[in-house]
Amino acid sequence: MSDSKKRLTITVSHNIHDELEKMAKQKGLSKSALLTIAFEEYKKGQKNA
Repeated sequence: MSDSKKRLTITVSHNIHDELEKMAKQKGLSKSALLTIAFEEYKKGQKNA
């Protein structure tokens, strides 16, 4: 992964935001880091599909 980062603004429901915040806190990650990991895992799954 590159060191240069781009800012992304997204809109999610309150429920999704709350769950994302809860999961990130439990794992000791930022919401951005958690979403990045989730996206990378999703990409891996798509390659195997």
